[in-house]
Amino acid sequence: MAAIESGLCGSSGVRPRKESGPDLILTGLGAAFFLIAFALFRRLVQAPGSSLALPLGLAALAGLGLQAWGAFRIWRRDDDAALMEAGMLGFVFFTGLYAKVPKGSALAIFAALLPLAPAALFAWSAVRLARRADELQRRIAQEALAFGFVVSLFAAVTGAALEAAGLPRLDWIWMAAVLVVSCGLGFVLANRRYR
Repeated sequence: MAAIESGLCGSSGVRPRKESGPDLILTGLGAAFFLIAFALFRRLVQAPGSSLALPLGLAALAGLGLQAWGAFRIWRRDDDAALMEAGMLGFVFFTGLYAKVPKGSALAIFAALLPLAPAALFAWSAVRLARRADELQRRIAQEALAFGFVVSLFAAVTGAALEAAGLPRLDWIWMAAVLVVSCGLGFVLANRRYR
């Protein structure tokens, strides 16, 4: 009889499968390579007459390609937990990138829309994970989402109170990252409770 791979609570759990480890590292390295090459590219674009702008722009695209290749390999393996982690990693890496480029430029539009791709990957894999879940797995997901909601609500209220008290205005795009990370932490905590 063939071994059946189960979802959140089975052998794969909310943790990615062992085979997905190198691909998660690949996505992280691709994102880091992109960020470094993009930062250098941005500085060279502002300096007129630089001949390295095109190679650095291509290197940044290669970093994105490396990240996409790792995510594609995880997707082919149907490892939704690892796909959620790859989406979360990409979203956290790319959030706030738009603030480092000139407003209104094509580069700013690209940088502002870039975090939406890993966020969509995260959402899509979360929906797939929920559709395949049994009753216990759905309970774990419900507890994780409740934990993420409470942490995000507390962070939003705290940020609003600090802003009202005169602290500088916060960049509220990070609230999405707080929600995603707290839901991920909620999955880990809820999964440990039901072991």
